[in-house]
Amino acid sequence: MNYTEFFAQLFILAFGVFAALVLAFRIIWPKIENYLLKINAINQSKLLTKENLQLRYSAYERLILLVHRIAPEQIMLRNHDPQLSMRQFKQILIAEVESEFSHNFTQQLYVSDAAWVVVKDLKANTISLLRNTAKALPKDATLDQFVGLVLQHVKELDVNPYDATLQILKNELTA
Repeated sequence: MNYTEFFAQLFILAFGVFAALVLAFRIIWPKIENYLLKINAINQSKLLTKENLQLRYSAYERLILLVHRIAPEQIMLRNHDPQLSMRQFKQILIAEVESEFSHNFTQQLYVSDAAWVVVKDLKANTISLLRNTAKALPKDATLDQFVGLVLQHVKELDVNPYDATLQILKNELTA
């Protein structure tokens, strides 16, 4: 056997192996690519789920803080100024409740509809409490009388709505 025939046979054999590999690659590659795309989609889904869960926890944290901040004893303590009239104080408290609520308005995207309704109703009831208490007092009532009557009203309730709302939010977060 001479070198020319040997190299010709070797070239034919190598070309055949190369052609078989290319053909096998063309047949198998779509399946490999599809598998890689599925793995990537699963990883993306896990990442999205983790991010959504973090946003959900953050939203519940912010709503719990909102409930705490609009509780009458907290809001009146933060804004108490003996130099204010009862009417001015009431207006400041209502504006503060509205501001706190507006600041957290977008959290409704990440919590259940039931949780959002409870928080929205609590805000409305807090504003009603402040307005109705001011109406129940005489025009010359002092700031201390207003504060005392608001706190007394909340204390006399069978269920503290602020504590109940906090409990609902906590229960939903763990559910």
